[in-house]
Amino acid sequence: MRKIICWDSDWSFRKEGVPDWEAVSLPHTWNAFDGQDGGGDYYQGVGWYRKTFTMKPDGTQVYIRFGAVSKMATVICNGQTVGEHRGGFSAFTFDLTPHLRDGENEILVRADNSLNLPIYPRSADFTFFGGIYRDVQLICFDTKVHFDVTTFGTDALFVTPDAQGQVSISVYAPSGEAVALSLLDGLGNVVDSGKTISIDGKAQICLTVEHPMLWDGVEAPNLYTCMASIADDCISTSFGFRSFSVNPCEGFFLNGRSYPLHGVCRHQDRENLGWALTEKEHTEDMTLIREIGANTVRLAHYQQAPFFYDLCDQNGIVVWAEIPFISVYDDRREADDNLLTQLRELIMQNYNHPAICFWGIANELGIGGESDNMIHMLEELHCFAKELDGSRLTTIANVGMTMPESEQFHITDVASYNEYMGWYEGTPDDHGAFCDERHARMPEIPLAISEYGADSVLSWHSAEPKCKDYTEEYQAIVHEKAYTDFEKRPYLWATWLWNMFDFAADARDEGGCKGRNNKGIVTFDRKIKKQAFYFYKAKWSKDPFVYICGKRFIKRPEEQIEIKVYSNAAEVTLMVNGQKVGTQTGNAIFCFKNVSLTDEGNLITVFADNGVSDSLAIEKVSEMPREYTYVVQKDVSSNVAQWFAAQTVAVKELVIREGFLSVKDPLELVYQYPEGKQAVKEVIQEPLRIDHPEMATRMDTGGAMSFASIWNHINKLLPDEAIYILNERLNKIPK
Repeated sequence: MRKIICWDSDWSFRKEGVPDWEAVSLPHTWNAFDGQDGGGDYYQGVGWYRKTFTMKPDGTQVYIRFGAVSKMATVICNGQTVGEHRGGFSAFTFDLTPHLRDGENEILVRADNSLNLPIYPRSADFTFFGGIYRDVQLICFDTKVHFDVTTFGTDALFVTPDAQGQVSISVYAPSGEAVALSLLDGLGNVVDSGKTISIDGKAQICLTVEHPMLWDGVEAPNLYTCMASIADDCISTSFGFRSFSVNPCEGFFLNGRSYPLHGVCRHQDRENLGWALTEKEHTEDMTLIREIGANTVRLAHYQQAPFFYDLCDQNGIVVWAEIPFISVYDDRREADDNLLTQLRELIMQNYNHPAICFWGIANELGIGGESDNMIHMLEELHCFAKELDGSRLTTIANVGMTMPESEQFHITDVASYNEYMGWYEGTPDDHGAFCDERHARMPEIPLAISEYGADSVLSWHSAEPKCKDYTEEYQAIVHEKAYTDFEKRPYLWATWLWNMFDFAADARDEGGCKGRNNKGIVTFDRKIKKQAFYFYKAKWSKDPFVYICGKRFIKRPEEQIEIKVYSNAAEVTLMVNGQKVGTQTGNAIFCFKNVSLTDEGNLITVFADNGVSDSLAIEKVSEMPREYTYVVQKDVSSNVAQWFAAQTVAVKELVIREGFLSVKDPLELVYQYPEGKQAVKEVIQEPLRIDHPEMATRMDTGGAMSFASIWNHINKLLPDEAIYILNERLNKIPK
């Protein structure tokens, strides 16, 4: 008989070198606060966890399962090493039975999130929280005859259905034992069953469901259950019947019909919690994703909690699941092995989820430059994924400056771009042209947009928003223009906005907000939905709603203003102080221009033809409040400032000379010219020590990103003249 015990309470914790233990409960991370406060100086090292417990061994077999420990875990029971696990996002199980003794026992867990470990992620724009940040369970058996629980952190039950109702089932069980299997529909009715014998530790059988109800996205996420029993042990898993495909010209198809994928990317952290989330926080996130009307989620950039994959199954959300092979390639063989292990665990632990259609093997590797070894590793990961699971497609997310000629586009089944037109490159009007140009150059490659967006901080607002003002209004414009362009291009098999939620990136200091990436359309604490959230709700949600933009921009000095409204209604009517201003028809966005304001007060009300309304009170003021405008605070050290004082620049604009280098060229191209690399070194690297590991890697190794893109991250550390001085130097070097 199997007994599962939640083992989250009564732990103690201390950092390496700290003598005193503190009482903690799991999930737990030691970076909940220093990993989000800025400075890039959060603790990355060793932390120890301890738990004492009393046990009377009586033939019971005892296993311990960890949901995840970041990044490396060593488990010690009563002074003996039980096992080691490398990888901060997957579950693992060890057998405690040989190490237990009658009476008091002690478990020690050494967790290590050190930066230099040959464990991915190695470098990325988010905080790598340390600790035992998911649940811990004891799995106990009073018999030796039971299903395997140590196979790569799984329950070792794998179900492969097809859309016609055929189900292939594999389960790990002791050799020679009889295994009974049954399939149940959503009402709990048995629809097929059978028995088989385990051979060489594995039992296999094929069952059939007549006329299966398909897992059909958000409208009909029908699920079935597979149950397996052996002796007194019983396990089960949910699964779904569905088919899908991707066409390079027509996009994504689900169960034979066109099903355009539009959704969000998600990080798993939250303010003051880091990665130590419970089912409550995961459920809240899914509720917000469903409210917006998304039908897909990219779970970036690592394996996320099993409970969240369950939520995706239950809500019909198509999933891109990926491993943390991100930004740079570590050429140590141990790091290669770690990638393969993390991919195996991702696939095996999540094999049965019908929501998952794509296995992501890498993200933005072009940032650190390409190499033969890196390309070979990508090829190995693709082949390994197909070996483990031939029923799904592999994919990769390439940084926007990666050229179509790159081998990275010709390894996986489908590919995508992370592009930030209007923020790091170009303007908000460039999204469509970017997609068309890349699609034209590789028409045979199914192409998606895996990231796009812009930062916004709730404090900042403008009636004339522009790039890098960090206003809600500018972020909304980027999303409006991007998605409007994307939906006109059916060849895009999916689009995922970056990001559903603000998230911790401790090295960041942007928009007056330290330690955070503010590209979310919901705040880090999930309390406030930014303006762009409601644009997507107007595009995707079927629940009637209307929203007046500018909820935090209510003090206005203008005599007349524009009132922007988002709604999924066909028609909205605007009232000011009870007087009708006008009625408009439209698609998601309704703009009422030249709306007059009075000094006595302005109650703005909109009524939609689907029966809903919204209101907003605007105060007429004499001048634009300073509190609405972000003022860039340059923090240039005296040494750097003195160095640039001796430099001169003739033209203070970014001149692009045809046939010559510029700051718009990828660094990997610039570095092909010795004088180009020397210019970057002399103008940027010598006067400036870059502590951000990802930025340092980009500057040192080159890669697909241009210096103009990197400038968006490091310009606050340099005088404004730096980019023009470098561009002038590069403009003299013929390509």
